[in-house]
Amino acid sequence: MSESLRQLQHAFMDYLNTGETASFQPHVIAQGRITVDTRLAIYRNAYRIRLTETIETDHEVLGLYLGDDLFDQMTRGYIQQHPSTVPSLRDFCDALPTFLAQKMPFSEHPILADIAAFERRLLNAFDAPDAQRLGFSDLQQLPVPDWPRCQLRFHPSVQIYSCQSNAVEAWQSIKAEQTPTAPDYSATRHWLLWRGDTRLTEFISLAPFQHELLMGFIQGRNFAEQCELMMQFFDVEQAPQQVLSALQAWFEMGLIAKLQT
Repeated sequence: MSESLRQLQHAFMDYLNTGETASFQPHVIAQGRITVDTRLAIYRNAYRIRLTETIETDHEVLGLYLGDDLFDQMTRGYIQQHPSTVPSLRDFCDALPTFLAQKMPFSEHPILADIAAFERRLLNAFDAPDAQRLGFSDLQQLPVPDWPRCQLRFHPSVQIYSCQSNAVEAWQSIKAEQTPTAPDYSATRHWLLWRGDTRLTEFISLAPFQHELLMGFIQGRNFAEQCELMMQFFDVEQAPQQVLSALQAWFEMGLIAKLQT
């Protein structure tokens, strides 16, 4: 790419993001009755509409929760503060949860950032690479002496999401065309998300011990270490049974991609 073309592209992007025409206007000519300023405005408006549509697509439920006026305010502020910097719009909204957590008036309602973060996790699970999925029979075939040292590697779509609000419950209510309950910040909630065999994104809530167990395996702990960890929640006989029961469920859900000893 020639340096002059690169400079022209940068000048065009500067105009789209800031509205400043000084560096780019000389490269545009009028067309019939359409002035240079009008032609530039058409491009800039179309570009911002495309960015707005991306936010609407990625965060449909958040938009319904906010309502039209607040959603328009959010999209204008986000586009101004976080202009797109790469050709693909796949990651354009990655900073939206942080924006909502820091920008007034949205920061006064933490559930908004939580809903946005949950929708990002759903998108990540849906877009994750494909990988093999092991069955429980693969674990059963593992030599007994190897069980204590066994570690799990999860399917790339597996996501763990934790938040201090009832954001996911509100998301579910809106999806079901029901009125969500008032925001509740009384307890930390944990959720497991993944893409199933049918390529549908699924999620379930996690009890505290289930969250600890999943995070332990994700962080590389082996079966023996996980059984010891579960003794914080269960007695010495129940702990291994709880780990084994969880493992069987995870295999059935298609969460496990690899066993490693």
